[in-house]
Amino acid sequence: MGMSESARFARVEALLDAALEQPEGEREAFLHLQESDAAIRTEVLELLRAVTASEGFLEASAVPAGEHEGRRVGAWKLVRRIGRGGMGEVWLGERDDGRFEQQVAVKLLRHGVEDAPRFLREARLLARLQHPDIARLIDAGSLPDGAPYMVMELVEGVPVSRHCRERGLELPARLALFAQICETVAFAHRHLIVHRDLKPDNILVRADGQPMLLDFGIARPIDAAHGDTRDLHLTPQYAAPEQLSGGEQSTLTDVYALGVLLHELLTDRSPWGELAGAGVLALLQRAQAGPPPSPSSQAASKTAARKLRGDLDAIVHKALRPEPAARYESAEALAQDVRRHLEHAPVAARGGAFGYRARRFLRRYWLAASVLLFVFVGLVGALAAISMARQEALRERDIAQVEARRSKAVRDYLAHMFRDAGQHARDGEPLTAKQVLDQAAARVQASFADDPATDAQVLKALGELHFYLGDYSAAEPLLRHWLAFDAVIADPVAGADVRFTLAETVHRMGNPDEARALLEQAQAFWNTDPERHADVLLTSRALQARLQREAGDTAAALETLEAALPQRVQHSGREHFETAVLATNIGAAYVQAGRIDEGIAASQEAMALWRALKLGSGNDALNTLNNLAAAQFRKGDLAAAQSAFAEALALRRQLFGPSAATAALIGNYARTLQGLKRYGDALEYAGEAEAMAQRHAGSASPLTQAARITRAELLLVLQRHEDVGEPLAAFMAEDTSALPASLQLRAALARTENHRHRGEADAARQALAQADALFATLGAEAEPFRANLEALRAP
Repeated sequence: MGMSESARFARVEALLDAALEQPEGEREAFLHLQESDAAIRTEVLELLRAVTASEGFLEASAVPAGEHEGRRVGAWKLVRRIGRGGMGEVWLGERDDGRFEQQVAVKLLRHGVEDAPRFLREARLLARLQHPDIARLIDAGSLPDGAPYMVMELVEGVPVSRHCRERGLELPARLALFAQICETVAFAHRHLIVHRDLKPDNILVRADGQPMLLDFGIARPIDAAHGDTRDLHLTPQYAAPEQLSGGEQSTLTDVYALGVLLHELLTDRSPWGELAGAGVLALLQRAQAGPPPSPSSQAASKTAARKLRGDLDAIVHKALRPEPAARYESAEALAQDVRRHLEHAPVAARGGAFGYRARRFLRRYWLAASVLLFVFVGLVGALAAISMARQEALRERDIAQVEARRSKAVRDYLAHMFRDAGQHARDGEPLTAKQVLDQAAARVQASFADDPATDAQVLKALGELHFYLGDYSAAEPLLRHWLAFDAVIADPVAGADVRFTLAETVHRMGNPDEARALLEQAQAFWNTDPERHADVLLTSRALQARLQREAGDTAAALETLEAALPQRVQHSGREHFETAVLATNIGAAYVQAGRIDEGIAASQEAMALWRALKLGSGNDALNTLNNLAAAQFRKGDLAAAQSAFAEALALRRQLFGPSAATAALIGNYARTLQGLKRYGDALEYAGEAEAMAQRHAGSASPLTQAARITRAELLLVLQRHEDVGEPLAAFMAEDTSALPASLQLRAALARTENHRHRGEADAARQALAQADALFATLGAEAEPFRANLEALRAP
């Protein structure tokens, strides 16, 4: 059977590209060796003559390749050519200034001046990207004739598709490698850069298995990544439809290319089959082609097809949707879906069908599901029995019966929660814990409208659950709802508990005055019988001390905690959960008072208690580790602080996910990176902390406000003055009077510097006066800011 027309076009295109890589005088001989079909050879030779005759098309460097060898380019000597493309050549280079030995890749722009802006843009973009999986920009400059050059990290590896084939990587290893590549692309996207030419040749894998992303020659900043029908410096095989049509391009353009790459890694074939050539012919063919086939339909065997059918077909299909909005929302989301498949968890690409999610859950956790079901039934019964026994001892029989009804309400709430989960799944909507909890609460309210006491009891449990998960914005309205029925419930013990939890919540949301009033109400009730309520009274001392410290009375805060510690040890013992919590708070208080070494010692003692209690990776232990790292930061031991913060952050992300506490840890990590002068990385983390804190603690919370100031400080250091106004304006839009004085001082210093840069002398003087006043009131806590303040005071 003769070759099809599309296959013939693909063969011609491949030979044309390969021939252009050869010296001009050797191209015809090269074609005779590569192709036996005389008609195809003739067609390629005619195209080569047309290319050569076209003015400026793929114009070679004015210096023949052989004459480049040994040439000095800046501090580098060119050794041999290792690549060539439409923009120029890539040479192996060696350091030639005698300082040290180093091999690099030197990119030389071809003589066509129309590509100079593109070349220089690549250098600027690479300078913004510092990532272990992205080839680093080492140097840049201009040749004597004015042509620019770039010196890049030399990456010795093979294209990712070839690496997978030659190493015989199994499917899980290929997917893990692909997920890592997606995360590298997501890093570029977070730095507002779209690559626009992702393909195996631009993703090399080193001998140790590390993938490296190369060639940002046609990358664009996100705000400039719009289509240009005149810009055909792309690879049609991996180009998204919006690139082929000249439409608007975005991070979703790279998601499409990643979808093509994933198809190839799954099947060792291009999804386009015979249309997988390069150049204008392939571009036109691709523009007319329909959607690509599924990976399972191109699998090499039935066994391979079974592994691809289902999740992986759906993931590739979603990534390759022609409409950008229908693809994965980000490269990171694509990576997460691939990892979910590897973990036998439900993938987003297949929607929320209840039966599918249930099967994936049971496959992943079949033993745990059986155990949890047994434990859940047992716990519900045990909790009901405990509640009944407690109420029998404290109240008369009729009150115990009321509590039994409330216990049933809690059990019914759990049933509603699981029913809501199933309904969400059947409707195909995103399934989140917050949606399930919120809808369950609404149903309970509707079902128990005639019994507000029972309704409020259930919402109390919901509010406390949200609080302990760090979702303060969701906890607050539920706890307030409980207090609205306080008189009807007539349970002062529960009322004090709710007031205390709400005090903790609103304090974290940036309302210390209300927190203080609620705490005083709760403590007033507990003090009516201090022996009976000794445990919770001691627990409340931590919040009491934080409020005292934030009001400027550091000495009283320390006195409160130091007095509580021996009482707690006597009441609960040394190796006890609440003793470790109190030791954690004492460590933080010492650090705030400037007694850094004592703070480190107290935090280390608390960590020893957590480990003795087998809770070394729990939520509270992570808070202690966070405090310990903060103390090391204050002491100036930035390397130790960075290590501790990184450990704590990795554990918190893995175990607890997004929350206000996670946002606090990310914010502290950003500050440490700021101290280490890793400003770009610090800015990325500060932005993440701000978004997460705003979602879980509110816009006015100290967490959100601190992240905004960190971001403003970093933008000032990076001289991105046009962007500084946004976080400072968001900070000033909230009531800042209740924020810690140290945070207000940082904000005043940042505002002073920003006003000066903008030429706003009066505003700068006012902000500096505020900084002076705050510095005078802070004492030892202000010392880290002295140098900055004195620099701003200088005329």
